[in-house]
Amino acid sequence: MNRFVVAGLIGGFALITACTAKQQEPPTLSHKAVLDAYIAAWNRHDSLAVDTLLTKDGVHEDVPFSIRATAPEGVHTFMHDLIQASPDYVWKITNVVEGDNALAAEWTWTATYTGDSPNGPVTAFKLSGRGASVVELEKGKIKRFSNYYDEASWFPKPPAKDTTKKQD
Repeated sequence: MNRFVVAGLIGGFALITACTAKQQEPPTLSHKAVLDAYIAAWNRHDSLAVDTLLTKDGVHEDVPFSIRATAPEGVHTFMHDLIQASPDYVWKITNVVEGDNALAAEWTWTATYTGDSPNGPVTAFKLSGRGASVVELEKGKIKRFSNYYDEASWFPKPPAKDTTKKQD
């Protein structure tokens, strides 16, 4: 009878050890799943969720605005500033190409923007545009996220005033 008790204890211990080891391993997400979670966190204005998806020294770049934000504080500041300028932004991925430790994504952005623009300050300006991102991953987290887009195309110039007409 003691042999059965000992065997049961050993088997139970082995099972608990195996389960515990499995729980300690984070689930592996596809690169696209990491990207989708990152974009969803930005759309929710959820900086804590963004933190879980970036490496400790991860970088989020917005090339047209010359922003290079390093996690976590720099990315939090960047998100806060973006929310102040465009509180209703919606970022949607439209196409993704995956590689071994990287991916590229095309996206659209819509928002109501208040702040500086290539044509001067604007208030409650409805904008939309397209862009692309290059994302480098390391051990299932984002090491570098770089956005590229033509900022000027998001802010079309107003029509020129006709100066040939005489005013009375």
